[in-house]
This record gives sequence, structure tokens and C-alpha cells, in this order.
Amino acid sequence: MSESTSNPFPDLARIVLIRHGESASNAGGWLSGQDSCGGLTDLGVAQAEALRTRLAADPSMRPDRVMVSTMRRAVHTAEVVAEGTGVEVEQFADLIERTSGEAEGLTVAEYSAKYGRAPWTDWENPLSPGGESGADFTARVTSALDRVVSEAWGRTIWVVCHGGVIMATAVRRWPGASQGGPVTLSSIPLTSPMNTSISEWIVDRDDNWKMARYNDHTHLVGVSSGAAPAPI
Repeated sequence: MSESTSNPFPDLARIVLIRHGESASNAGGWLSGQDSCGGLTDLGVAQAEALRTRLAADPSMRPDRVMVSTMRRAVHTAEVVAEGTGVEVEQFADLIERTSGEAEGLTVAEYSAKYGRAPWTDWENPLSPGGESGADFTARVTSALDRVVSEAWGRTIWVVCHGGVIMATAVRRWPGASQGGPVTLSSIPLTSPMNTSISEWIVDRDDNWKMARYNDHTHLVGVSSGAAPAPI
């Protein structure tokens, strides 16, 4: 552990989940995947730059490690936000957004016409054939973040990822989530986090997860406004 770490508690892991900036698919309203991700829009870059300025001004947020999904919109966001930290950005495929299957590339209108419902309204079944179910997606994300925590004692880890990843983590770590059957976004509704928002967890060695904040996006004042886009 570095002596300059922003987390002085050796028995606690500090996990900072950062949603990517506005993506081409957010702006265009279509379902993107690993190969079809269009990266960030100009607004998405501006959002990431605003977050970089905010984080750089706060020594308590300095990262010991920066991890990121392999999707272009997340990688670009991480590169912008981590600039100047001296910390290498590490890519991990298990942190990507929920896969949509054969519906990838469809617009929201096209998806709704074909499947009879709006995308992302069903968090249990796959969006389309070949996509991940809610249970499979949540299991992947949970396993990935458990591995992050196992290497994060006494450290602050930035994880640049996606709206679905952040919401699935919040639901999975909800108190009592393992009791009384599966807990989903249908039973514990959450707003979609804004682009480049911060959601933070503190985890102890007994695997107790405590949410320090969710969807903190104060750095976007004057940059962007409105409702958060769906995780497309």
C-alpha cells in the first residue's frame, strides 16, 4: 500500500464507481455493445473533463488504481478522468454493460416495435436472444467487483463503468438482498445514474458494503442537465 493513499484504513476498501460520459448511443437512442460502441460525444468528453477537474481538486479522492470496462465510451472516460493522476488505466471485460444480444444496434423505437416493450424495462429476462439475463449480468458484475475488493484493502479504487453495472451493484448489495428470494430493480427501483456521476462504496473484511453516495453529479452544473439516459 502506498503511503500516499487517500484511504488510510487498512481494513476497508473504498470503491468509487464512475459512469462513463454521454455516449453516441446515449445521444442517438440505440443499443450498443462491445463492438458497436460509438464512444463519447463532445458532451461526454466535456462531462469527463468536468469530473477530472473536480477529482483533481480533492486529494481525498486520489486513486491507487483505476479500473475500466473495455467498452470505448468507458475507456475514453477513464483516460480523461485519470489524466494527471499518474495511475495506469487497466481494462477489464467483466465490467462491460449488460449485453443485449441480437437487438444490438436497434434504436429504441425499433426495439419497442419488434419486442413489444421498451428496452431496459425488463431486468430479469434477456433483452433479446443471445443477451444476458438480469441474473447472469448481476452475477458477472458481482464476481468482478468482489475481485476488485479483494485487492483493495487500504486503497481507493476508481471503477469506470456503466449505468447498469452501478444499479446492479446497488441492488445486489442492498441489506437483506440474499434473503427471501432474488432482489431486482423491479423490487428496489433506482434512478439511472447520470453520465460521469460518482457512486461510492466502503467495504470491510466481513463483506459489509456501505453506500457512501449514489449518483453524485454536482460537477455537471453548467455542463449538462436533465434526466439520465438509459444504459444503452
